[in-house]
Amino acid sequence: MTKNAPKRAWGTAIQNRDEQFEMKRQVVLRTAARTYSKRGFHETTLAEIAEELNISKPTLYYYFRSKDDILFECHRIAIEAITDDATPLPGPDEANGRERLEEFLKRYVRMVVDDFGTCLVMTGVSALEPENQGTVVEGRRRINDALVDILEDGRKDGTLQCDSPKVTAMFIFGAMNWLPQWYHSDGSLGVEEVTAQLIGFVMAGIETSGSLSPDS
Repeated sequence: MTKNAPKRAWGTAIQNRDEQFEMKRQVVLRTAARTYSKRGFHETTLAEIAEELNISKPTLYYYFRSKDDILFECHRIAIEAITDDATPLPGPDEANGRERLEEFLKRYVRMVVDDFGTCLVMTGVSALEPENQGTVVEGRRRINDALVDILEDGRKDGTLQCDSPKVTAMFIFGAMNWLPQWYHSDGSLGVEEVTAQLIGFVMAGIETSGSLSPDS
């Protein structure tokens, strides 16, 4: 540490102003994501989000310009949970198609049952400003392409069987995107159990016998 670095008041026990700002911003986002998913984007007002947080509506404008900005950030966070280059999915030189598909499914399920992922699949992009709409559509396309590529590689390396990777991907996304309709974190099934069962259903349909692990 640099000797002349300024010391923080109260040491490191209390967050500084920037950290507090970001923490509050994340609380706004998560609350809005839950509210949008439950009531619908168009049916939700900023006043209702402020009421959920027990703050004034003008306070929200300190963190975001509009409902569109909030929705865009919710979508962006969800998309980056899959596409973030900091934690990339394994490539074809690191794992076979079956192994990569299993990792993709695990990540996607974790994303889609989170508040931001649920918001992504439960709300549309039509309300977003054109620039933000294009960014979200591109992000969703990258996720779709990632799954299609995995299925195609799995077909080539013999660990997966599917006549059309694109059609198979649509079926898989349909099953996973339906999870927020019935899954509840306080229910009888935990995320790990739901993930394991979904992976089992998917693999039962497209996994080749030669790729089965000894424990399958």
